[in-house]
Parts: sequence; C-alpha cells; structure tokens
Amino acid sequence: MRKVLLWIGGLLCGVGIAVTVGSVVSSSMGLSPSYNFGDPAKFQFYLVPLWQIGSIVAVVGGALLLVSRWVQRDRS
Repeated sequence: MRKVLLWIGGLLCGVGIAVTVGSVVSSSMGLSPSYNFGDPAKFQFYLVPLWQIGSIVAVVGGALLLVSRWVQRDRS
C-alpha cells in the first residue's frame, strides 16, 4: 500500500508542478490558459486558470505522500 501511495503521490505532484509551471510560462508570454467547466452550448463559461488546477493536483499528491509516510510509521 505504501508503494502505491508513493507512486501515485509522486506522479500527481509531478503533473501538478508541470501544469503550474506551464501556466506560469504561458502567462509570461501574454496568454491566459484556463479550462472551461461550463457548458459552451448554453453560453455558460466557468473559466478556471490552469495554475489553480495544477496547484490543487500538486497538493493532493503531496497529501498522498504524507499519508504514505504515516502508513509506514503506523506499521512499525
């Protein structure tokens, strides 16, 4: 269980950091990368910046890494 948490946590941290860095680089070039959680057919636009999505993914990955350390301590 610990190895699975380490792999998933590391993967999510890496993806989150990569998305956040990509968003920062895009913003420095004058772009505003975002994802639409609304329905464009109904003209609903809920744009969320990619740096926020990447930060959330990285925080979840970090939480999984901390849980993996807790699982190891609990069994010792």
